[in-house]
Amino acid sequence: MAMIRHWAFFKHSDTSFGTFYPMHYIVAGYASLRDAQAAELAFTESGIDARDVRAATGDFVVNRLEAHREANWLQRAGARIAVFAGTESGFLNDDSDLARKGGAFLFLFAPEDHQVEHARKVFAQHRPAYARRYLQIAIERIIEPAPEKAA
Repeated sequence: MAMIRHWAFFKHSDTSFGTFYPMHYIVAGYASLRDAQAAELAFTESGIDARDVRAATGDFVVNRLEAHREANWLQRAGARIAVFAGTESGFLNDDSDLARKGGAFLFLFAPEDHQVEHARKVFAQHRPAYARRYLQIAIERIIEPAPEKAA
């Protein structure tokens, strides 16, 4: 399975050190593709340009965008540092779990804070399981995932 190094939808690079990192995008996880597509429609109906929002299947995101088998040694080292620091690895695990359960994702270009506030309003009507925005040096949690139930 080959890695897609850049999905044409993204305005910027979607990786950092070989790890999936869609800078300036909000990534929201939904229980189904239908839910993600409903949110995508709500965003476009609220005035967001259709080129700035996209729903995608969990399989596409996890197996094509987040896969990094072809990363070079420096990228793999950076990914290990990210795992050690705990920044991205937990999010990738959340994404993998959601995809395995048939979930889907919504990507929204949101480089400015006012766009995040707009997103919060749409998310109030089309609530994702979680949402986060990728910034230059941090990942901002927009909507926290529900706590896991004790077994």
